[in-house]
Amino acid sequence: METIKKNPNATAYQEISKLIFDNDGYCVCALQKNDDTRCICKDFHSQDSCGFCHCGRYYKIKEYPVITLCGSTRFKEQFIEMQKKLTLQGWIVISVGLFGHSGDDEVWSDGAKKMLDDIHKAKIAMSDAIFVINPDGYIGDSTASEIEWAQDLGKDIYYLEEKGE
Repeated sequence: METIKKNPNATAYQEISKLIFDNDGYCVCALQKNDDTRCICKDFHSQDSCGFCHCGRYYKIKEYPVITLCGSTRFKEQFIEMQKKLTLQGWIVISVGLFGHSGDDEVWSDGAKKMLDDIHKAKIAMSDAIFVINPDGYIGDSTASEIEWAQDLGKDIYYLEEKGE
């Protein structure tokens, strides 16, 4: 699915909008004024790729579902493997910032672990789903709290290995 959005640069959007208004609502890049060149112009609607329209007032972007990887950071290789796999399936993949159980010792500095946990929950909130990396069914306390958070938010939850009941 594609979405058309206005240029996030407010100054550029306002300047281009004024030019279009002064041009009776027609694209300022077009040589003729007709139904095909009225903003948002036909050329932009038929544009097959992501990007800005001719004048830069709008841009088109394809929408992809977003998924956050959750699990113990001791499973770094599985995180990397799933990130590749899910990306190739058409997901925007959000992962952990550091692998504390795999050598990123900064995680254990004063206050960092709590901040990183909070950031990860913010990542979950902006996602459509989570993917739990749980080799041999392992789910630690942090991952359990992330799963609970995702459930509370109504997110879809997928597992590397089915949960044991």
